[in-house]
Amino acid sequence: MRPQKLTEENLAAVARIDSPILDALGEWANNRLTCSHCKRCTLRCEVLREPDLDIGAVEGDYRAIIALPLSEQPSATLAIVERRPELYHALRRCCFCGYCTATCQTHMLAPDRMRDWRELFMRAGLMPPDDSRLVMVDNEWHIFSAYRAIYGIGYPEFTTLAQAAEAGPGHVDTLFFPGCSLVSYAPELTRAAGEWLTRAGIAWALSDDCCGSPLMSAGLFDRAAALRQRILDQMRAAGITRMITICPGCADEFSELLANEIEIVPLPEVLYGESRKMIARSGKKAAELEQGELNELAGFAPLETRSLTFFDSCHDRADSRHGKAIRALAKRYVPSAEQREMDHRKRGTLCCGAGGAVASFDPDITNRRVHRVIDEARATGAATLITTCPTCTYTVAQACLETPGGCGIENRHYLELLFGKEIPWAGIFDQLGSMWTGEYGPWLNQTFFG
Repeated sequence: MRPQKLTEENLAAVARIDSPILDALGEWANNRLTCSHCKRCTLRCEVLREPDLDIGAVEGDYRAIIALPLSEQPSATLAIVERRPELYHALRRCCFCGYCTATCQTHMLAPDRMRDWRELFMRAGLMPPDDSRLVMVDNEWHIFSAYRAIYGIGYPEFTTLAQAAEAGPGHVDTLFFPGCSLVSYAPELTRAAGEWLTRAGIAWALSDDCCGSPLMSAGLFDRAAALRQRILDQMRAAGITRMITICPGCADEFSELLANEIEIVPLPEVLYGESRKMIARSGKKAAELEQGELNELAGFAPLETRSLTFFDSCHDRADSRHGKAIRALAKRYVPSAEQREMDHRKRGTLCCGAGGAVASFDPDITNRRVHRVIDEARATGAATLITTCPTCTYTVAQACLETPGGCGIENRHYLELLFGKEIPWAGIFDQLGSMWTGEYGPWLNQTFFG
């Protein structure tokens, strides 16, 4: 957990103790956690560098606006944007990746504050909800649910979260949360992971919901909170005590709401820990097994590749829980593949450019960022780039398909590597385009744009 400044309430509580030493310590701590305008963040990010901004300045402007009465905040936001359009431009191009403040000496944290600005922009009419109508994931129909409906993607063989909530406690204790991209575009892979959980003896239910990240990027914080609360209410009704996430971003979105009530566990940690138990239950010693038998007992059928490099998720930056487990899985179940590391990794990982729905505002910056990642991965000489976040996998796949001759390196999500089931991205992108002009085109256009 990152250090945070004491709030006014915290300081008031300290003052009531009537201890000059504690008062001094509180003041000292807050000074230590106040931006010194050293410009380290400015130098680390082009979004800040071009207008010569730093996170302390962004924070100061935000606090000045929210100190006003709620009714005056939209006009104040419009005024500052008119006076300083470069601020608006920078904040709309932010991917919320946190790279700018990853090494901040005063522990400033960029993503949360940069996203807070989106809510101000939305309330000021600078980000109309209609601009994000395809990813209004709290509605019945959005791009993911429409895609699943049109192409018949569903999971009737699995217990859904809604069914588990209706049945009540005692049937499942775990929620499997693949995230909107994987559950929509990679049903075979989602199914393989679900069947593996059952084989491992886990009583689980499936959610095909989104974590609400697109709503947050659109500044619709209340709607995102309501979506997540609905999911939490269903988990409570089902007696669920653990959520297994594939995407670190989903885990981030739920972390504050679930707090100590429901444990959030990265899927790669479950895969690593439970696979070892599965091998042990077989009564055989792992060291005495051939690799193929070891993989079979663990429930994996890995793809073959001579070497790997890993693109860590920016949401995994703080503790690298996903990244560490993915590397351990590859070492144990794909030992013949040499592991090579990118220059930017773990805490210093880059961003694929997809965060914050930036592609819809400035596709050039997304394109530059994803190709920067691809170039760095290719420079390792690895045959395969392993991604942690399904959205990163999607973004890299799209960039490679749009590059004449491809990118010169395979792009695989870690679940593709382990289960040996490739995501057919070329076909997926074709389907995403053709569904607007085919049989369901009129319905889609009326639903989203009518």
